Amino acid sequence: LDNEHLSEGRLRLVKRADRKTAQAGDVITFTIRYDNIGDKPVSEVQIVDHLTPRLEFIVGSGTSDRDGRLIVDDDGVGSVVLSFELAEPLPGKTGGVVTFQARVK
Repeated sequence: LDNEHLSEGRLRLVKRADRKTAQAGDVITFTIRYDNIGDKPVSEVQIVDHLTPRLEFIVGSGTSDRDGRLIVDDDGVGSVVLSFELAEPLPGKTGGVVTFQARVK
């Protein structure tokens, strides 16, 4: 195929929790699967999640199966914003997984 017939890079995100219900004090593991469903690479990928004030991020629980960094910022309303920044462009037809844990307040 020549470049004119390749689709642009497009991200698909799916977020899942390891439980359907939780009580105060319970720890929930979240998994965010991301895939570039296009053909071309996507650069400067950031996976951003705004936690609700009912969840407390567990420091050190963030993981990624691709090189990058996790930035945790206070959102100013009692919770945090998590930003996973990938170090390299995400090639077409590839993906990865980030996980983190949070405790129910």
